[in-house]
Amino acid sequence: MDCFNIDDHLAGIYATFPETVRKPVIGITANYEDGDATLREKYYKQTAEAGGIPVIIPPLADKDVIVNTLEHIDGLLLTGGGDFNPLWAGEQPSTALHRINAERDLPELLITRLAYNRQIPMLGICRGMQTLAMALGGKVFQDIESQTDSRLKHSQDADRALPSHRVNFKENSIVRAIYDADFTYVNSFHHQAVSDPGNLFRATAYADDGIIEAMESQTMKSIVGVQWHPEWMGEHGQRLFKWLCDEAQLFMQAKQTHRQVLTLDTHCDTPMWFHAGADFTKRDPKLLVDLHKMTDGRQDAVIMAAYLPQPQMGETFSMKV
Repeated sequence: MDCFNIDDHLAGIYATFPETVRKPVIGITANYEDGDATLREKYYKQTAEAGGIPVIIPPLADKDVIVNTLEHIDGLLLTGGGDFNPLWAGEQPSTALHRINAERDLPELLITRLAYNRQIPMLGICRGMQTLAMALGGKVFQDIESQTDSRLKHSQDADRALPSHRVNFKENSIVRAIYDADFTYVNSFHHQAVSDPGNLFRATAYADDGIIEAMESQTMKSIVGVQWHPEWMGEHGQRLFKWLCDEAQLFMQAKQTHRQVLTLDTHCDTPMWFHAGADFTKRDPKLLVDLHKMTDGRQDAVIMAAYLPQPQMGETFSMKV
């Protein structure tokens, strides 16, 4: 910066109309340390370079904060950091567990699950990939050195920007398409890893020792998790941030369309749970349609269809009460 006159800087903004074009807003989860919400500059600078508007999300397990935040973002970036408390996975802590970050755990598990419901594109990085697994039915090794046969060094001593090992991509995967190659070389700073991606994800990249290095949604959602740290890897890492911002741009456009149209399901089979006191104002896994699911899917109205068995010849319709 070689100019300290604010009017000169504003003149460049006022010189065009509109002052800028609408870009997708990317929410980035903050770390927490010693009373401060923190974030390495690499995350938000890579996001901005990829065409997104970075907004830092503090670790607050507050329903109003999380839901209102999700209403205003177009993509979610789950960042790296410390270990999850294994109690969230129903496990007791291993002696190899490192420092947990209790301030982050619940807020990130909640925002991930709620973002998934809302179809928001997500990119999970290192701990962020493990967040996807923990929140959505997968499992995580507490320590790969003690729980696997791996002899590959997954926590490098080299500079963070330098690649230290190879990852191999599966065919027909998002990460393979992003890098347009069968494999690439990445940096590595982790002692935990996803052990089982669960039913909602599939593993799409592996290290040579078999450790899962990437996973993606199996349910047609724009969600990718990677175990390495692309924020440190310049143009190599920029590809993943560009993917997230491009998907967020499409999601933003879809939301704009939904604001202008009426989305109507003209044939919604009536749920067979009325006898059990079905409450459509609550999110219920037994129900195909409730007000929560309609809101998350941006559906405005439904026409419910009640099934009546066809009578035999000579019979009439009847209803048993």
